[in-house]
Amino acid sequence: MKQLQDRVAIVTGASNGLGRAIAEAFAAEGAKVVLAARRKDALEEVAAGIAKAGGTALVVPTDVTKEAEVVALFAKTKDAFGRLDILVNNAGVPSSTPTEEMTLEFWQSVIDVNLTAVFLCSREAIKIMKGQGGGRIINMGSISARTPRPNSAGYTTTKFAVEGLTRALTFDGRQYGVVASMIHPGSTATGFVQGRPAGPGKTPQEYVMSPHDVARIAVLMCALPPEVNLFEATILPNHQPSFIGRG
Repeated sequence: MKQLQDRVAIVTGASNGLGRAIAEAFAAEGAKVVLAARRKDALEEVAAGIAKAGGTALVVPTDVTKEAEVVALFAKTKDAFGRLDILVNNAGVPSSTPTEEMTLEFWQSVIDVNLTAVFLCSREAIKIMKGQGGGRIINMGSISARTPRPNSAGYTTTKFAVEGLTRALTFDGRQYGVVASMIHPGSTATGFVQGRPAGPGKTPQEYVMSPHDVARIAVLMCALPPEVNLFEATILPNHQPSFIGRG
């Protein structure tokens, strides 16, 4: 039997990058995957690939910063599959702006996607999971929650905050069998690294991981027995600059 056979999973930010890789990996392991992001056409492309490979995917276009749309996402999932076993809070935006040049509007937009949306989705997930005896929530962090990059005050702040939220979720969720975990990726071939492909660069420090490397960690977390929680995992290139060592 596949590791996630017949589990039901929502993945936010599933139209590309890490979200797409995680959704594809879950489907390959037998999960029924609900794809959430704003762009319907991109989600349908992902769903078509999953279906072609023999998997099951439901497209639910969602702006995770809108409470009503988040509530609808979870309602549609329960209507379609009757349960929810896994939530991956992957949707996120970077913020490469000097602090003194950052407007309140921009700051708030980063908070809305990277933090408030995680709360909204987790809240709705727990409402379903507590009634069925449990489930898993995986929040996408970053090594920026350990070592900030320059001009990343908004992004870094949200990733530190999401770790606190993850701790609270897994502590409060114990009584319902709900556990929360966090993955901290290093440099990965997503939109965050400005189109750099996965694999070696000109120097060892420029190596970029594939999103599928990170997806393997998400599968591992979800395949563990319900009594076991891999709470936190950091995955990064061996020569990731400015993380291990003083840089």
